[in-house]
This record gives sequence, C-alpha cells and structure tokens, in this order.
Amino acid sequence: MPVSWILRNRKHRKHEMNFDFQSLGSISGAIAANVLLIAAAHGVGGLVIRARTTRPSLDVFLLRIPAGLSLIAAIGVLLGAAKCLSGGRSVWLLIGLSLFNLDSLRHRRSFWPASRPLLHRRPSWTWLPAVVLLLITLGPALSYPTGWDELVYHHELPKRWLRDGWPAFYSDLPYSGFPSFGEILFWLMAPIEHVIAPRLLTWVCWIVGLAPIYRLLRRRLRSGSAAVMTLAFAVSSTLLLISENCYVEAIQMMNFAGALLALSAGNRGRERMGVAGWRKPVALGILTGGAAAVKLTGVPLLAVPLMHYALELFAARRRREPIGGGAIYLLVALAIAVPFYLRPWLLTGDPFYPYYAHWFSHDPARLEMSRYHHALGAAFGVHGPAGFVAGPVLLAFDKELYDGTFGWQLPIFLALAAFAVLRARRSRSSFLIAPAGIVCCLLYCFWFLTAQQARFAIPAILALPLLAAAGLRKLRGSQRQLVLAAFVIAAAISAPWRTAGSYFGSWLSVLGIIHRADYVNELTAPPQAPHEHDYLPLVRAIADQTPPDARLMLLFEHRGFYIPRSCTIGTPFFQEAVFTPPERFSDPARVMEILRRERISHVVMAREPLGPDRAGEWYDRFDPLLAGIGQCTDQGKLRAIWESNLYIVLEVGEG
Repeated sequence: MPVSWILRNRKHRKHEMNFDFQSLGSISGAIAANVLLIAAAHGVGGLVIRARTTRPSLDVFLLRIPAGLSLIAAIGVLLGAAKCLSGGRSVWLLIGLSLFNLDSLRHRRSFWPASRPLLHRRPSWTWLPAVVLLLITLGPALSYPTGWDELVYHHELPKRWLRDGWPAFYSDLPYSGFPSFGEILFWLMAPIEHVIAPRLLTWVCWIVGLAPIYRLLRRRLRSGSAAVMTLAFAVSSTLLLISENCYVEAIQMMNFAGALLALSAGNRGRERMGVAGWRKPVALGILTGGAAAVKLTGVPLLAVPLMHYALELFAARRRREPIGGGAIYLLVALAIAVPFYLRPWLLTGDPFYPYYAHWFSHDPARLEMSRYHHALGAAFGVHGPAGFVAGPVLLAFDKELYDGTFGWQLPIFLALAAFAVLRARRSRSSFLIAPAGIVCCLLYCFWFLTAQQARFAIPAILALPLLAAAGLRKLRGSQRQLVLAAFVIAAAISAPWRTAGSYFGSWLSVLGIIHRADYVNELTAPPQAPHEHDYLPLVRAIADQTPPDARLMLLFEHRGFYIPRSCTIGTPFFQEAVFTPPERFSDPARVMEILRRERISHVVMAREPLGPDRAGEWYDRFDPLLAGIGQCTDQGKLRAIWESNLYIVLEVGEG
C-alpha cells in the first residue's frame, strides 16, 4: 500500500466505492469477544495449570492461555457437532467457562503475575522495541480481513457456521473438512463479532507464542541478548505475515512454544509454573494435541514430548514415572486432537480431507480433487537431496520459492546451533543440547517431505533459537557483541519494508482517516495482477445488479466472505461437487444442467485462475469447461451483466 495511494484516498475525498462496510464489524465488538474468550481460557486453563503460590509467575499465564484455548476448542467442536451451540449459545458457554476464574479469587490468588517492584528494577531498554513492534502489528489486527485465506475460509467458515448453527462440512469449500481448531474458536466468538475478532485473536496468540521464546532464552542469556534473538525471530517476513493475515499458524506456534516452556521446567520450576506431578503430562497433552488439531502440519509436534519421556526413561533410575507420564500425555493429546479429525471423518469419510483421499475413497471426482490439492502444496520449495540441503539457506531470502522467508538472521541461528552442537559433543551438556537438535531435524524433515511453505516451517524454526542460545553462551565479550550486532543488521536488512505502507494504511483505517472499503480494495488485488483492484467493484456490482435471493457460483475466484449474496464455489478440482473433472462439460447442455441443479442464478467468473496457490500444469484441463460456458453465452443461455479487467458476471437464462 504506497503512501501516495493513501494521500489520494483520505476520508474527506469522495468515496469512489460508495459501498457500506461500516456495518460489517466493529473494533469494540472484536475486543469484547476476545476479552471474553481469553478470560474463559484463563479460567479453564487454571483447572490444569495451577501454581500453589499466592502470586503465580508469568509462565503460569503463558501456559494457561494456550491450554485453556485448546480445551475450549475441544469442547466447542464436540458440542458444535452435536448442534448444541446454535442461536448464540456459544456466548453463554464462554461466559460460563470464564467463571472458573472465581477459583483464583476464592484462593486469594492474584490474576497478575509476580514481579519485582518497578522502583527496584534496573533500567532496561529491552521493552521499548517490543512495545514498538506490538503497536505496529496491532493496526492490521484491528482491521478488516484482506488476505486470500481469510476471505476464502478463515472468516468465511465461521460466518457460514454462524448462519447454520453448527460446524458443518460444505462440499464446495474443501477446507471446511480441515481439523479447524482456529476456525472453531472464531465461530465461538462469532455471535459477538466475526469480522475483526479472528484477526485480533491470532495477533494475541502470536504475542503469547513469542513470549515463551523470550522466557526460555532469558533463562540462558541476559535480557538484552534474549530480546535481540526474540525480536530477530519475530520480525522475519513469515512471522509478521501470520500476525497480519489471520493465519492459524500463530495458534500452532503459541501451543508449541507453551509446550517447550512446560518441558523446560525442572523439579523446582514445575511447582512455580503450575505443572507439578500429573499436571505436566496433562498440560503437554493439551498443548500439543491442540497444535495437532490446528491442521496436519501440527501432527509431528506430538512426537516432541514423547522424545522427552523417552529420554527421561533412559536417564531415570525409577522407570515408573516417565512411563506413566508418557502414557498420560499420549492419552490426553489424542483426546484433544482426535475430535477435530473425527468431525471430517464422520462428515466426509476422510479424517484428512481433502488430502489422502486415495486411502478412503474410490470416487473419481474426489480423487481428482485430492490430487489437485496435493499438487498445490508440492508447487512450493525445491524437492530432492539438493533442496533438502539448501532449504535452510533458501528460506532466508527466497520468498517466491516458499511464499515467505525467515531473513538473513536464519543462517546466524543455524551457525550458532551448529557451534553449540560441536562444542557440546564431548561434554556433559550434549545430553541437553542433543534433544533440541533432534527436534529441529525431525520437524524440518516433516516440513520438507510435505508442503514447503515458509509458515509451515515455523515449528522447526521455533526450536532453533533455543539451540542457538546454547551456542551464544559459549561466546565471550566482543565475540558475543558482534553476533548480536549481526542479528540486528540481518533483521533490519530482511524486514519486509515493502509492506510498511499496509501497516500505516491499517492504522489510518482503524482511526477512520481512510475508508475501510478503500483499505480492503487496495489489499485484495490478486498476486497475479497486483495493480488490478477489481474485487470490491465486483462486490458492489453484485449488490447493485443481482436480486437479494440470487445464488451465485464462483469460478476461479474463491473469496466469498464479502460477497453479499448466497454463493458456492464451482472451480473444477478445487472442489469435487460440480464440474470435476471439467472434461465432461464441453457440452453447453451439461453446463446448464449443473447450473439448474444447483439453483444458480448468476455465475461470477475470473478471467484467469486467481490466488496464491498455483498448479499451472492443471490449467489446460479447464479448457473444455470454458468452451462449454462460451457456447452457453453464444446461445444466450448465459448473459453478461457486468465486466471488468479481471471478472465477468453472467446471468443464467430461464430457458
């Protein structure tokens, strides 16, 4: 979003869109929804994570929130599938769960973590860059959604579920078959506010996910060093991306960071962190089970606590405790994660829908759809031995290859981690460093063998600063200062400065200086045509030129959140219900048969497939369907009522 555009579209100028966005959502409603959800999470999390001190540590809060959110989501998916939360009942559920906070008051425990009096602290600069970062990133969190995945399903699914009263599966939107941990939380808040609230929640989870990283680094390093490493990780383009565009990887990062924090608690620290005794395996099960429930990329995180208990079993003289702890952990993790996979299994017959359909179905359309989605994931990264070796370096700078980067600070993290492993190879500390290295390698291998998008690599990268901290500790004096300076320089060079205008524009939108519609219109330009801002003109045309009871079919454009009419996605291969495979629809009679069967009154078609996920080798197979639609227009069965550079809206004839 360039500054010149912002100056041209200040609020006092005539609004070209003339489309009312003000009534869609409110910042106050989003804040209220998030406060209620976080209060409920803190209360429910306190049932498991409970410190016996009068004033619990900050670590207790950082563990209660993700654990509580995981429990709430698990309750929500079970009650939602039973259709018990329709009609706004989810709000009453959150209010009831928030009452568990009264237990803290009954035991005279403070909600605020223990800390030293402010006057007794030494002045520190570490809080200043953190506050600046939080203020900058808060702007998009309070803005209307604009990202592709947001408008296709992160926001669209809660809107549909709110309308239908339960977390249903929709054959036109295959992502409704995901485990959907994040979308369940968005849906639970939706009766209060569902436009801004999801973005704000992922921003909160992003912060709660970064805080444990600093806490873990602080135990190994001085505050300045820990702050530099945490901020270097946080300002990479991938981490900023998930905070800005409602990516549920922020929830996954929060849960995994909380699990690492709980794993780090020694015998004395367990009591202070509220994870003593049976509470530790239960907390680990809730946290990693919740991470696995976000999406399939979180499944390998289940192995990390199992490795912990295996190492304890190897080192312990008494074998009963690690075996019992591991068993409790695994049962709890499965109890949290399985319901999220059970929902799509019962609704579609495939717990991993839309993936791995060949394990569960022989339907040709479903198999084609599944292969297409696998191809979308395989389009990223470099496959083969060379890509495996070069991946950690390429992730530092090649945004086009991975749809994100971790900046030039990533090679510094890797070098410090390698240094720590080499120096610890013949020392006692190797027993402590080896598990962190194994975790990084395990999670990296899983990422490399699946979809190689940068944000999916966050779990593997998340464990890296902890290993790098061990390497930094082995440096002294000027060596350490040079490395920290290199972190700062690398982070400054790699920061996504080109997106600075979007942060500035988001705050102008929040403050009402520019119209929300202008903000959304500027940021919804597709990656294939970054200078074409046709999405909101399309929305306005649909509102102006179609009746309120119109039913639309979207072809090659899947963003339905702002569409003001009932709509379904008909793009071949993306979904299995209609026009898949497209080779069967070169006959205009068959095209019209599908449109009438689905009660479609209008077709909204992009002139080329839009979106960030590309599988170009499949596009030639669209030609028969396009030929069939072209013949329908020639015969007058479909009539163009609006056109732009990117879109055409067709009215379905009655004959």
